[in-house]
Amino acid sequence: MKKILVVDNDKFMLEFMNDILSERGHKVVTAEGGLPAVDILKTYTPDIIFVDLVMPNIEGKQLCKIIRSMPELKDVAIVILSAIAAEEDIKIKELKADACIAKGPVNKMAKHILKIVDEFGRTSLRGDPGETIGVPDIYSRNITKELLSIKNHFQIILGKMSEGVLEVTSGGRIVYANSIALSIIEIPEEKLLGSHFIDLFAADDRHRVAELMKPSGGKPEMITEEFPLRLNGHQITLQFVPINEYAATSLVILNDITERLQAEEEKKKLEAQLHQANKMEAIATLAGGVAHEFNNALMGIMGNIELLKMDLPEDERRDRYFGAMKDSSHRMSRLTDQLLAYAQGGKYQPKNLKLDAFVIQTLQILQHDLSPEVRVETHFSKVSYIKADNAQMQMVLSAILANSNEAIEDEGLIKITAGNEDVDEDFAKQHPGLKPGPYVCLAIEDDGKGMDEETGSRIFEPFFTTKFQGRGMGMAAVYGIVKNHDGWISVD
Repeated sequence: MKKILVVDNDKFMLEFMNDILSERGHKVVTAEGGLPAVDILKTYTPDIIFVDLVMPNIEGKQLCKIIRSMPELKDVAIVILSAIAAEEDIKIKELKADACIAKGPVNKMAKHILKIVDEFGRTSLRGDPGETIGVPDIYSRNITKELLSIKNHFQIILGKMSEGVLEVTSGGRIVYANSIALSIIEIPEEKLLGSHFIDLFAADDRHRVAELMKPSGGKPEMITEEFPLRLNGHQITLQFVPINEYAATSLVILNDITERLQAEEEKKKLEAQLHQANKMEAIATLAGGVAHEFNNALMGIMGNIELLKMDLPEDERRDRYFGAMKDSSHRMSRLTDQLLAYAQGGKYQPKNLKLDAFVIQTLQILQHDLSPEVRVETHFSKVSYIKADNAQMQMVLSAILANSNEAIEDEGLIKITAGNEDVDEDFAKQHPGLKPGPYVCLAIEDDGKGMDEETGSRIFEPFFTTKFQGRGMGMAAVYGIVKNHDGWISVD
C-alpha cells in the first residue's frame, strides 16, 4: 500500500483517481487545487503526488517548486497530470518531477497511472523522466493553444511591469506573485505562495491592511503615498482590486516609492539649505551696510570726544565722564568689527597657518575662560597649511568654545579634531555653498544639552541668542570669518 496525494481542480479526475487507486489498496488523499494541497502537505507526507498543471490559485508548476523546497518531501515522487501535453512541451526536468502523464481516454490513462504506481515500489522513479506518457492517445486542440498563448502573453506583461502584482484569495492567502513583487517582498516564490498576505507587515501596520482587505463591493481600495506602508525597508503603496468574483480573489498592486520619497526628501533638504544660504547672504549684506554707517557715525563721536577733552580743563569729573564715553565707544567699535567680520568687510592679514598648532596655542590663552569641570581633548591627523588671519581665527575658536562651555551644565567634554578632507562633487551638491576640492577640517564637539531645530537654523544670524537681549554676535562673526576665508561651516 502506498500513500498517494492527488491534486486537481476537476472533481471527476479526483473521483476517478480515488476509485482506481483505492481498488488496488492504496490510501488516497485528494486536494481541489494547489492551495489546499499546500495545507495538506504541512501534516501529511505521501509517497507519490499526482499534480495537475492547470489549476486556479496556485498552479501545478508553482506547486512542484513548493514541494521540492520542503526538506521532508525530498524523497516524494511527483507525477504530473497534463491536459495540455499535446499543445505545450512539458519541461519535466525543470519542474523536478519524476514523470508526466497526458490526460486522455480514461482506460488508457488509468493503465499509465497504475503502471507508474506499481513501478514506484521497484524503482525511485528518479533519473531521466523521459517523454510525456500517453501523448499519442490525444489530439492537439487549436482553442487550447490560443488560451495558452494568451496566458503566456499576460504572464510576460505581468513580469515586465514596474509594479509588484499579487493575487490574494478572500482568506488572505497569496497565490500569485510577479517578479517585482518577489523583489520587494524578498521571499522566494515557493515560500511566499500559500502564505498569508497580512503576515508580511509589521504588527503596527496589519490593522490598516486588514481594513483594506475587507469587501468593498467591487471598488478598488488604496493605501496612498501620503501614508505609505513599510515592507522590508521599502515604503510602498497598495491597491486592492477585486478581479475574480467566482474564485473570490483580488489583485494587489504594490508600488515601491522608496527612492522617490528619498529624492523628494533630499530635494526639500537642499531647498531648505539654499534658502538658509540666501537668507544669510541677505543678512550679511544688510549687516555690512549698517556696520559701515555705524562706524562712520562712531568715528565722529570719538573724534568730538577728543576735541572736547582738549577744550575743557582737566578735572576728576570730566575724566570720569570722558572715560565712560570712551569705554562705550570702544565696545561699539568692537561690535562693528564683528559685524564687518560677518559681512565680509573686515580687515584681514592672512598668513600660512597650521590649524593643529593654532588650536594648541589658542587653547593656552582661552583655557582660563572655560569651566574647571569641562575637559578639552584634541585629536589631529595630517593637517596641511592654510592661508588665514590668526586674530580672526582666534575669534572663531573663542566664540565656539564659549558656546560649548555654556551648553555643558556640569562636568563635560569638548573634543576638537582637525585633519585634511577631500570634498567630492556629490557631497558639494548636497551642501549649497560648498565647492569641491581639498580642505582642512576643524570640528568642535561637546556633550552638552544640544539645541532645538529652530536654534540650529538661526545660530549664525546676527543678534540671535537664546541667552538674553544684547548678545549674539559671536556665532554670526564666526560664520562671516569662515566664509571670508573661502571656507564652509555647518552645525549639528
